[in-house]
Amino acid sequence: MSLKNMKFREALLTAADQLELSSLRRVSALLSGHYQSPYQGSGMQFKEFRPYQFGDDVRHMSWQVTAKTGHPTLKIYEEDRELNIILMVDTSGSSLFGISQTRKIEMYQELVALFGLAASKNNDNFGTLFFNDQPTQFLPPRRSRSHVLLALSKLQSQVLDGKKSDLRPSLQYLGRFVKTPSLIFIISDFITPSFQNELTALTKKHEVIFLHCFDDAERGSCLKGVYEVRDPETSELYLLDGSSSRLKADLLKNFSELSIKLERLAHNTKSEYLPLSVQDDYLQRVVRHFKSRGAFQRHSVR
Repeated sequence: MSLKNMKFREALLTAADQLELSSLRRVSALLSGHYQSPYQGSGMQFKEFRPYQFGDDVRHMSWQVTAKTGHPTLKIYEEDRELNIILMVDTSGSSLFGISQTRKIEMYQELVALFGLAASKNNDNFGTLFFNDQPTQFLPPRRSRSHVLLALSKLQSQVLDGKKSDLRPSLQYLGRFVKTPSLIFIISDFITPSFQNELTALTKKHEVIFLHCFDDAERGSCLKGVYEVRDPETSELYLLDGSSSRLKADLLKNFSELSIKLERLAHNTKSEYLPLSVQDDYLQRVVRHFKSRGAFQRHSVR
């Protein structure tokens, strides 16, 4: 099976076509859809020579060419356009939760497809790490359309029921084995122990974006009547009174505390936080987020 033959809903294909992935920590800017840098510097790829202009950095002079031609000449470099994209995908039992037709795991699958298709379109490297309380499967970044299909296939085969979540071992794993600076997305509901120390170590080299995925029921919305709920991580059964105003207030309080905690953690580690509801148009929300990043980059390099 190829990506062309795989069935995606039209909204996903549209969003993937619109999505321009970029990294704020890179020198590059979104110029004409490419990751190209207007700056010169060592360690970048050589592009061409051009005549020296007043104000240019003399450290990038080509003295050999200058001596041969008798004209001051500069070496021009461009940053490697390759973007290394890695998705950390939560495959614990809580991903099975969903009060509507769409569960969180289906949302995770669409986000993997979205980023994978966008990376393939832009010739970026794309990889995935599936995790519960341990890393379960790592597909290193590759620039291949078939790699996106493989990631989706592996995600669908993950065992979810009864699995707990802990980000710490997986953050440590990426820190040890991923040497190339990467743009890392954490796709999760973040019902997990604190992971600040492990994240801080990872963000010294990589850029991280939290995609906080949730069902509106988790913040007290969309609840009507009485529900029998099973905790997919512990298998415990509960009766949930959706008409209880106290229950809704408690759920909203817990959700708000988690969101504030994640926002603060993202700020302190120079990461980003983006909340995504199953009931919302989360694909277009991601597209809009990256359009705003692109606008910020274009403004910052003027």
